[in-house]
Amino acid sequence: MGSQSFGGWADSARQPVDTARQALGEAGEAARRGYDDASRQARQAYEQMEDAIGPYRQSLEDAIVSNPVKAVGVSLAVGVLLGWLIKRS
Repeated sequence: MGSQSFGGWADSARQPVDTARQALGEAGEAARRGYDDASRQARQAYEQMEDAIGPYRQSLEDAIVSNPVKAVGVSLAVGVLLGWLIKRS
C-alpha cells in the first residue's frame, strides 16, 4: 500500500513537470520563430539598402580611382578636422 501512495505522489508530481516542459518547448519554438522573422526582415532591409546606395557607391569608387591624390587629401582633411573637434570637447 505504501508503494501505491508513493506511485500516486510521483504521478501527481510528474504532471506539473511535464506541463512545464511542454510550455518551455512551446516558448522556445515561439522564440525561434520570432528570431527567424527578425533575421529575414533584417536581411531584406540590408538588401534594399544595398540596392539604394549601389549607384552612389560605384560613383564614389570611380571618383577615388580617377583622382587618388584628391581622395587622400580629402581623407586627411576630414581626419584632421575630426581630431581637432574631438580634442576640443
